[in-house]
Amino acid sequence: MKNMLISSSLLLFTCTTQNKLHTQPGNDTTVYLQTYNTTQQVSNQITNGQALQPLKEKINKIDSSLVLIKVLHIGDSHLRSGHFSQPFMEKLNKEYAAKFNGNLFFNFETFCKVGTKYSDYSGLAELDAQLLQGNYDLIIISLGTNDAFSGSAKINFYEKVDHLITKIKTLSPKAAVLLTTPPDGLKKIKGVFTALPDLENVVNVIIQYANDHNLAYWDLHQIMGGTYTINSWYQQKLAAADRVHFTAKGYNLFADWLFDAFTACFENTTADTINF
Repeated sequence: MKNMLISSSLLLFTCTTQNKLHTQPGNDTTVYLQTYNTTQQVSNQITNGQALQPLKEKINKIDSSLVLIKVLHIGDSHLRSGHFSQPFMEKLNKEYAAKFNGNLFFNFETFCKVGTKYSDYSGLAELDAQLLQGNYDLIIISLGTNDAFSGSAKINFYEKVDHLITKIKTLSPKAAVLLTTPPDGLKKIKGVFTALPDLENVVNVIIQYANDHNLAYWDLHQIMGGTYTINSWYQQKLAAADRVHFTAKGYNLFADWLFDAFTACFENTTADTINF
């Protein structure tokens, strides 16, 4: 397990003015607060988990030989720091190495660009080449934040999701696909942090697409608490001051939750509910 590393060669960062999510708020920022019932419980689960059955079957066939599960995590700046994908991978390897006597290993690669949307990846030649060569067992897609903030989700967002998924299915047909909805985020408008209707639309369309095409999905937006929850995350030092990105501790929490949901899905159990 000494080679348990995320491939750094696939981390692609491009920052331009038009791709910036938000400017850094000043100390005088007014914050509009909306809170949710602190006793509310949300089930942490992967929905349509049966779509991951080919991956489950590969794991269940493990005998005395080493089995490698190749995973590609596609995303935006939420993946940049490595505090989401890497802890998730490390927890999986620790769990399943013990369960299968060291004969199961998850190898993660990340493919991300800052400021990217679903439509940016649907025609990206670098991603095409990676999908053709990677021979992946699982592809996780964590996009949508920039679609909501840029206005890209206003027109034909369902089709934009479809274009990327169709490419993945064409170039990497044996890979199972897991969609994640984007976390909560707020936009600063005239000194006030406000919710974006487009973010809710992005979440709903991703879920609709997953249900229409029998794809597994993990609703991070709901699990973390929904709209305006990021204010509480910021107060607890789990989110950044821009109310879009998260601290290492926040991203690590995402990794913990996804690990719980993933292992529960594969073992046909129920992950713990999350209180907020």
